[in-house]
Amino acid sequence: MLHTLLATALVSASAHVTPVAAPSMSPRASLDTAVAAPVAKRLVVDLRAGGTLTITGSQDKLVRIRVTENGRACGDCGVTLGDGADGIQLRSTKPAAVGQLNFEIEVPEHFDLDLTSAGGAVRIEGVAGTIKGTTASGGLDLRRLSGTVDLETKRGDVTLRESYLSGRVHTVGGRVVLEDVSGSVAGSSGKGKVIERRVQRS
Repeated sequence: MLHTLLATALVSASAHVTPVAAPSMSPRASLDTAVAAPVAKRLVVDLRAGGTLTITGSQDKLVRIRVTENGRACGDCGVTLGDGADGIQLRSTKPAAVGQLNFEIEVPEHFDLDLTSAGGAVRIEGVAGTIKGTTASGGLDLRRLSGTVDLETKRGDVTLRESYLSGRVHTVGGRVVLEDVSGSVAGSSGKGKVIERRVQRS
Protein backbone atom coordinates (compact mmCIF):
# COMPACT_ATOMS: atom_id res chain seq x y z
CA MET A 1 0.00 0.00 0.00
CA LEU A 2 1.53 3.25 -1.10
CA HIS A 3 0.50 6.76 -0.28
CA THR A 4 1.94 9.90 -1.86
CA LEU A 5 2.97 12.41 0.77
CA LEU A 6 2.35 16.06 0.08
CA ALA A 7 3.87 17.39 3.28
CA THR A 8 3.07 15.46 6.46
CA ALA A 9 2.27 11.80 7.09
CA LEU A 10 1.22 10.09 10.30
CA VAL A 11 1.70 6.33 10.43
CA SER A 12 0.21 4.12 13.11
CA ALA A 13 2.84 1.73 14.46
CA SER A 14 0.66 0.04 17.05
CA ALA A 15 -2.77 -0.66 15.58
CA HIS A 16 -4.62 -1.21 12.33
CA VAL A 17 -6.36 1.94 11.15
CA THR A 18 -8.87 2.19 8.34
CA PRO A 19 -7.62 4.89 5.96
CA VAL A 20 -10.01 7.76 5.30
CA ALA A 21 -9.92 9.41 1.92
CA ALA A 22 -8.29 12.82 2.17
CA PRO A 23 -10.30 15.78 0.94
CA SER A 24 -9.16 17.57 -2.20
CA MET A 25 -6.53 20.18 -1.41
CA SER A 26 -4.65 22.94 -3.12
CA PRO A 27 -1.15 21.98 -4.40
CA ARG A 28 0.55 23.67 -1.45
CA ALA A 29 -1.72 22.29 1.30
CA SER A 30 -0.32 19.83 3.81
CA LEU A 31 -1.65 16.30 4.04
CA ASP A 32 -2.26 14.49 7.34
CA THR A 33 -3.19 10.86 7.03
CA ALA A 34 -3.33 7.64 9.05
CA VAL A 35 -2.06 4.54 7.26
CA ALA A 36 -3.15 1.01 8.14
CA ALA A 37 0.02 -0.86 9.11
CA PRO A 38 1.03 -3.91 11.14
CA VAL A 39 2.85 -3.50 14.41
CA ALA A 40 6.06 -1.95 13.12
CA LYS A 41 9.56 -2.15 14.57
CA ARG A 42 11.59 -0.84 11.63
CA LEU A 43 11.74 2.19 9.34
CA VAL A 44 13.43 1.95 5.95
CA VAL A 45 14.33 5.32 4.40
CA ASP A 46 15.54 5.52 0.79
CA LEU A 47 16.26 9.10 -0.31
CA ARG A 48 17.37 8.62 -3.90
CA ALA A 49 17.37 12.37 -4.44
CA GLY A 50 18.91 13.16 -1.04
CA GLY A 51 17.78 15.75 1.47
CA THR A 52 18.33 16.63 5.11
CA LEU A 53 17.06 13.99 7.52
CA THR A 54 16.22 14.32 11.22
CA ILE A 55 14.98 11.29 13.17
CA THR A 56 13.98 11.62 16.83
CA GLY A 57 12.84 8.93 19.27
CA SER A 58 9.53 9.47 21.05
CA GLN A 59 7.51 7.68 23.73
CA ASP A 60 4.52 7.64 21.38
CA LYS A 61 3.77 4.43 19.47
CA LEU A 62 3.55 6.31 16.20
CA VAL A 63 5.75 7.21 13.27
CA ARG A 64 5.29 10.84 12.24
CA ILE A 65 6.78 12.12 9.00
CA ARG A 66 6.88 15.71 7.82
CA VAL A 67 8.39 16.67 4.46
CA THR A 68 9.09 20.24 3.33
CA GLU A 69 10.89 21.77 0.37
CA ASN A 70 13.20 24.71 1.01
CA GLY A 71 11.35 25.32 4.28
CA ARG A 72 7.89 25.38 2.70
CA ALA A 73 5.13 22.84 2.16
CA CYS A 74 5.56 21.12 -1.18
CA GLY A 75 2.73 20.19 -3.49
CA ASP A 76 4.53 17.18 -4.97
CA CYS A 77 7.52 16.03 -2.96
CA GLY A 78 7.92 12.82 -4.96
CA VAL A 79 7.66 10.82 -1.75
CA THR A 80 5.92 7.48 -1.25
CA LEU A 81 5.12 5.68 1.98
CA GLY A 82 4.25 2.02 2.38
CA ASP A 83 4.44 -0.93 4.73
CA GLY A 84 5.65 -4.47 4.15
CA ALA A 85 7.65 -7.34 5.55
CA ASP A 86 10.64 -5.02 6.08
CA GLY A 87 8.60 -2.51 8.09
CA ILE A 88 7.51 1.00 7.19
CA GLN A 89 9.15 2.18 3.96
CA LEU A 90 9.72 5.82 2.98
CA ARG A 91 11.10 6.60 -0.47
CA SER A 92 11.90 9.86 -2.25
CA THR A 93 12.67 10.10 -5.96
CA LYS A 94 12.37 13.83 -6.63
CA PRO A 95 15.45 15.13 -8.53
CA ALA A 96 17.82 16.99 -6.21
CA ALA A 97 18.07 19.91 -8.66
CA VAL A 98 14.38 20.73 -8.21
CA GLY A 99 14.67 21.69 -4.56
CA GLN A 100 16.06 20.79 -1.17
CA LEU A 101 13.82 18.38 0.72
CA ASN A 102 13.80 18.25 4.50
CA PHE A 103 12.53 15.15 6.31
CA GLU A 104 11.53 15.37 9.98
CA ILE A 105 10.60 11.99 11.45
CA GLU A 106 9.57 10.82 14.91
CA VAL A 107 9.69 7.10 15.71
CA PRO A 108 9.05 5.07 18.88
CA GLU A 109 12.18 5.18 21.03
CA HIS A 110 12.71 1.41 20.53
CA PHE A 111 12.93 1.15 16.77
CA ASP A 112 15.27 -0.12 14.03
CA LEU A 113 16.43 2.22 11.26
CA ASP A 114 17.78 1.44 7.78
CA LEU A 115 18.84 4.57 5.91
CA THR A 116 20.11 5.25 2.39
CA SER A 117 20.59 8.77 1.03
CA ALA A 118 22.12 10.29 -2.08
CA GLY A 119 23.36 13.14 0.11
CA GLY A 120 22.44 15.45 2.94
CA ALA A 121 23.01 15.89 6.66
CA VAL A 122 21.61 13.18 8.94
CA ARG A 123 20.67 13.75 12.58
CA ILE A 124 19.43 10.94 14.84
CA GLU A 125 18.59 11.33 18.52
CA GLY A 126 17.02 9.25 21.27
CA VAL A 127 16.61 5.91 19.47
CA ALA A 128 17.43 2.40 20.73
CA GLY A 129 17.75 -0.39 18.20
CA THR A 130 19.70 -1.52 15.15
CA ILE A 131 20.67 1.62 13.24
CA LYS A 132 22.43 1.29 9.90
CA GLY A 133 22.84 3.22 6.69
CA THR A 134 24.91 5.38 4.36
CA THR A 135 24.80 8.86 2.87
CA ALA A 136 26.87 9.92 -0.12
CA SER A 137 27.67 13.27 1.51
CA GLY A 138 26.77 15.28 4.59
CA GLY A 139 27.53 15.05 8.27
CA LEU A 140 26.20 12.51 10.76
CA ASP A 141 25.06 14.01 14.08
CA LEU A 142 24.19 11.20 16.51
CA ARG A 143 23.07 11.61 20.13
CA ARG A 144 21.54 9.48 22.89
CA LEU A 145 21.55 6.23 20.93
CA SER A 146 21.75 2.66 22.20
CA GLY A 147 21.93 -0.74 20.53
CA THR A 148 23.95 -1.49 17.40
CA VAL A 149 25.10 1.04 14.84
CA ASP A 150 26.65 0.80 11.37
CA LEU A 151 26.58 4.26 9.77
CA GLU A 152 28.81 5.81 7.11
CA THR A 153 29.10 9.05 5.17
CA LYS A 154 31.30 9.29 2.10
CA ARG A 155 32.04 12.97 2.74
CA GLY A 156 31.34 14.76 6.01
CA ASP A 157 32.06 14.82 9.74
CA VAL A 158 30.63 12.31 12.21
CA THR A 159 29.72 13.23 15.79
CA LEU A 160 28.50 10.63 18.30
CA ARG A 161 27.57 11.78 21.80
CA GLU A 162 25.95 10.41 24.98
CA SER A 163 25.44 6.90 23.64
CA TYR A 164 25.92 3.24 24.56
CA LEU A 165 26.54 1.25 21.39
CA SER A 166 28.30 -1.57 19.61
CA GLY A 167 29.29 -1.38 15.95
CA ARG A 168 30.95 1.43 14.00
CA VAL A 169 30.62 4.92 12.56
CA HIS A 170 32.80 5.87 9.59
CA THR A 171 33.55 8.70 7.20
CA VAL A 172 35.64 8.44 4.06
CA GLY A 173 36.57 12.13 4.21
CA GLY A 174 36.00 14.03 7.44
CA ARG A 175 36.51 14.08 11.19
CA VAL A 176 35.02 11.67 13.72
CA VAL A 177 34.24 12.76 17.29
CA LEU A 178 33.15 10.33 20.01
CA GLU A 179 32.14 12.06 23.23
CA ASP A 180 30.61 10.60 26.42
CA VAL A 181 30.27 7.22 24.70
CA SER A 182 30.47 3.70 26.12
CA GLY A 183 30.27 0.21 24.65
CA SER A 184 32.36 -1.35 21.89
CA VAL A 185 31.49 1.16 19.15
CA ALA A 186 34.44 2.29 17.01
CA GLY A 187 34.93 5.44 14.95
CA SER A 188 37.12 5.61 11.85
CA SER A 189 38.01 8.03 9.07
CA GLY A 190 39.72 7.52 5.75
CA LYS A 191 41.30 11.00 5.68
CA GLY A 192 40.52 12.80 8.93
CA LYS A 193 41.14 12.68 12.66
CA VAL A 194 39.34 10.48 15.15
CA ILE A 195 38.84 12.32 18.46
CA GLU A 196 37.65 10.57 21.62
CA ARG A 197 36.52 12.34 24.78
CA ARG A 198 35.36 10.40 27.84
CA VAL A 199 34.97 7.11 25.97
CA GLN A 200 34.65 3.88 27.96
CA ARG A 201 35.23 0.59 26.16
CA SER A 202 33.47 -2.60 27.17
